[in-house]
Amino acid sequence: MLANGLTTYECWDLKKVSIPSRSRLYQLEPVGIGTSLVESLTGYISRLAEAHCVTPKVLISRELVSFIPKTYRTTNLFEMRSLTGALNGLGTMAFDLVTVLESMTLRSDLRFLTLLTWANIFPQRKLLRSRRAWCPYCYEEWYSSKDKVIYEPLIWFFEAVTVCHCHNKSLCQQCLHCKRDIPPLASYSRPGYCPYCLEWLGVTADYPSSDNTPLSKEEIMWQTWVIKTLGELLATTPRLSKPLQREIVAQAFCRYVEQFAEGNTAAFARMLEIPKNKVWMWQMGKVLPELNVILKICFTLQVSVLDFLTQETLKENSSKFPATPQNQVKDSSTKKLEVKFDSDRTQQLLENVLQANEQPLPMTAVAKRLGYPKRVLYRHFPELCRAISAEYVKYMKESRVKRIEQCCEEVKQAVRQFHTEGIYPSEAAISKLLAKPGCFRDKQVRAALRAARKEISLEP
Repeated sequence: MLANGLTTYECWDLKKVSIPSRSRLYQLEPVGIGTSLVESLTGYISRLAEAHCVTPKVLISRELVSFIPKTYRTTNLFEMRSLTGALNGLGTMAFDLVTVLESMTLRSDLRFLTLLTWANIFPQRKLLRSRRAWCPYCYEEWYSSKDKVIYEPLIWFFEAVTVCHCHNKSLCQQCLHCKRDIPPLASYSRPGYCPYCLEWLGVTADYPSSDNTPLSKEEIMWQTWVIKTLGELLATTPRLSKPLQREIVAQAFCRYVEQFAEGNTAAFARMLEIPKNKVWMWQMGKVLPELNVILKICFTLQVSVLDFLTQETLKENSSKFPATPQNQVKDSSTKKLEVKFDSDRTQQLLENVLQANEQPLPMTAVAKRLGYPKRVLYRHFPELCRAISAEYVKYMKESRVKRIEQCCEEVKQAVRQFHTEGIYPSEAAISKLLAKPGCFRDKQVRAALRAARKEISLEP
């Protein structure tokens, strides 16, 4: 009877339960990772401090500073506020702070709030601005929606970005209330508020209706393209398996020089209107071009910065960004709008230039005569433009040969004249008789001088 009355209980697992590690700070999720509007690291620190109900100054001085390497003159935010823009960048300050924050929040994605992935690609000069910039209309929309986080997108810190692509308004860089510039991270920073007067930076009832100078169509289109291509870089960053290496910049230039100018660096430089020695240095990997230079080059080539750098490795995965038509917009620094392009007429004029029996002209002069930028002509008629350039190069080579032959003949005559007058035919004396005294820079002319002296037994 007792055996039949026994109760069967479930089996308990007596193994020790694995408890995940606890983070020192909240695992606050960054905003927008994998998108063009990813959050900045300085903005994340401000939000993290707010989540802990402390100021950024307290968070850094009491929690972070003891883990930051002692390589800085100070860790006082008030003293280093002008340098805090580097925290969003690609240097040691950004790396050290990301390392500390990831260890204290147990997150592994905070490096994507900076440009550390691109540290080997872009130099720091003219990369990020040293003060905050923001769109008050974006702040107001996020505040009004209630379900959106007020934060500071990393793209607002790029020097090249001066306009909000959502509202076509210039970014503000000074508090409307206290008229002060705001550093990226200050002692009392808070997203959407001034750290000095603590006033709201969004649109308010007394916000001036004429807060911005109207932007031209060219400026809006240029900024739209810049924001789109930089946003593509930021959105792609988490998908890169590893940081890109410096060599890909040189490889990219070599690839495009070969594609657009058949390997002719000088022709490629002329097309971009950039000194050829700079292009050569970029090809050799000796220096890195600044971001604003790469933007202008990519705009001219009608390719996004991401495709320019990684086309071979990311061709299948990267989305194509159609660049703004070159005949509609130029860099806002030029403030010019290109004229409507007449393809048939221009082709006929280029063919006439090529077939004319006149002195060949460089493509720069041809483009000026036709009234179009040289790069536009190269883009529409590459073969004709290369043929015209080849004719000019051939003409210049032939002219140089004739000029050297003429100089050599003048040198021989001058040597005979000095010898007849009993004067030693030195290089300095002869150069006074020549039409072009500088021709002695050419080794063939100097060789002609030695040969002429040898004929009259003045040289062994």
